[in-house]
Amino acid sequence: MGDLFDRFGRKINYLRLSVTERCNLNCFYCRSGPLPCYDQQKKELQKDDFLQIIRTAAGMGITRVRFTGGEPLLYPQIVALVEETARMKAIKDLSMTTNGILLPKFAYTLAEAGLKRINISIDSLQASRFKRITRGGILDSVLMGIETALDAGFTPVKLNIVLLKNINEGEIIDFVKMTQEQNLHVRFIEYMPIGSELVSWKKYFVPLQKVIEVCKELGKLIPTTGEHGGPARYFRLEDSVGKVGLITPLSRHFCDSCNRLRVTSDGKIKPCLLSATEVDASAVLREKNPLPLLKQKFREAINLKPDPSRVANNAVERAKQLDGYRKMNEIGG
Repeated sequence: MGDLFDRFGRKINYLRLSVTERCNLNCFYCRSGPLPCYDQQKKELQKDDFLQIIRTAAGMGITRVRFTGGEPLLYPQIVALVEETARMKAIKDLSMTTNGILLPKFAYTLAEAGLKRINISIDSLQASRFKRITRGGILDSVLMGIETALDAGFTPVKLNIVLLKNINEGEIIDFVKMTQEQNLHVRFIEYMPIGSELVSWKKYFVPLQKVIEVCKELGKLIPTTGEHGGPARYFRLEDSVGKVGLITPLSRHFCDSCNRLRVTSDGKIKPCLLSATEVDASAVLREKNPLPLLKQKFREAINLKPDPSRVANNAVERAKQLDGYRKMNEIGG
């Protein structure tokens, strides 16, 4: 096993797998349109298919795996998938992004299965606003999920907040205060114009410099480091237990350090979040000896990762070309 590098010299060691498009919420920025928020004609890969993909990637140099969705806890074989992935010696970091609703049921089981870290999406601490953003979600169920994740031993628990102009930007202080007494990493994320969301993006986008400005009333935000790398810039308040993270794909991009590939629930490898380019790996999974063919698909995807400067400097223009393409619930962020 060696290291994987793309043609721009970036080390590729991180695989994100969207195991399902299905979700028990319907956040307006993730997917426009009514429920159900998935294409019922698409077939999700089976557990053994995902495991074959992960084993192949691990044998090529992938060391980090994250399960996303949709909502990954709706995938029927998610616990077994976590457990078998955790047994792979090459995988050093195994994590999941979830909306937290099902964590009271799954958190302890996932910890026992070998999941190391959990990110929970929560875009408001006000029940009515949360219901509006998620189009029907119940805030208390997510708050219970956060507490259960902490009780199950996941540390730190990371909270992902998509900051939205004139919707939840007034809650920055409330979210940051959560880091003062709990080992939470509260991460604000810039709204990205993915899928058919360009009109909404223009209306709701907030550059995250606003977080730093607003937090001055709580004291100075001290730059610090995060664990496991990643795109977030981390800060902390003096004497706080947790951290504040800023993920800025548009106002301060990180394409030049991108280390990841994405796999969709129907078996497509995506070299770049802001590109319609995909490599179809689903067909080779039916072959008697899929390993060399899958390796070829991964190499093809890595070679298709675009020039980071062209992506980052033209993110919105590239998003326009993706209008009507895969939505965020299909990609997993």
